[in-house]
Amino acid sequence: MRTLLFAAIVAAATATPLSAQETIKTLYSGDPVAVTWENTLKIDASDFATDITTGNYILVTFESTTDVIEMKADGVWLPGTRFIWLGDNTPEIKTYITADMLDKLKEYGLELCGSSFTVKEVSVCNDGFSMPAGAIWGGYFWVDNWNTLELYKTAFDKYNGERYLDIYLSDDNGDNTGYFMKVLTAWDNPEAVWADNDKIVHETRRATVDLQGINVKEAIASVNAVMFQANPEGGSPFNITAIALRSSGGASTGDIETSIIDNPDITTTVYNLQGIAVKRNVSLKEATDGLPKGIYLINGKKMAVQ
Repeated sequence: MRTLLFAAIVAAATATPLSAQETIKTLYSGDPVAVTWENTLKIDASDFATDITTGNYILVTFESTTDVIEMKADGVWLPGTRFIWLGDNTPEIKTYITADMLDKLKEYGLELCGSSFTVKEVSVCNDGFSMPAGAIWGGYFWVDNWNTLELYKTAFDKYNGERYLDIYLSDDNGDNTGYFMKVLTAWDNPEAVWADNDKIVHETRRATVDLQGINVKEAIASVNAVMFQANPEGGSPFNITAIALRSSGGASTGDIETSIIDNPDITTTVYNLQGIAVKRNVSLKEATDGLPKGIYLINGKKMAVQ
């Protein structure tokens, strides 16, 4: 197998996807479905069994919208989803698939819930997005003022004592390390603050929270979500592109390290930098076989084939 260069990668560089949308699979199409809390739209688990990988996204297009949408599996919030207010006339939403989310989708399928919206189509697509290792959420959350990403607590279902919580930022952030970042579970309780701005390590492409001393499972037991409050603080607006758990160490975003694939049993889809799938459902061991020299996105990493 050829030598690979791994890059710890920020999932996106701009407020828009990396490349044109490629439809991987259509999950629902036909007559529009009016969704209420009593009449939900369910997609069977079998529809997620093949062809779908982390970094793909679920695209829901609407005929009409009001209020909120919740994406569930087995009656609870799907891991890696966040609070989404649809409001009036939202045309579509995208939800990027994490590893934990995919496990739940394959086991229980997907249920779309809400007080009132009408769905035209549900599909799984790809735009070249790449999840960093340990990601519990990925996507494009635009920060142009005081904005708060509310991540449902099910993202932490598989938390196993990891020391660090990394918040990845897009290239829009430039060289700004003076942005504001705060992590908390309630607005009116000082004890619910996991990290104030001055307790978070600010890098240009990553903000890091040290979870030492925080009982994560206990902290989320009585709340619905963990909140990530951000502000550019005079810098350029940027995207939060991923939130990931990390035990220790780890390369700074943008650094490139030499590594060896040590998980050959995992299957993945290989994308070029235009977001086009060049191989599907191949093992990591065989992922680069026959590929010409270049940079590829493989299992949430940028890899250079020499």
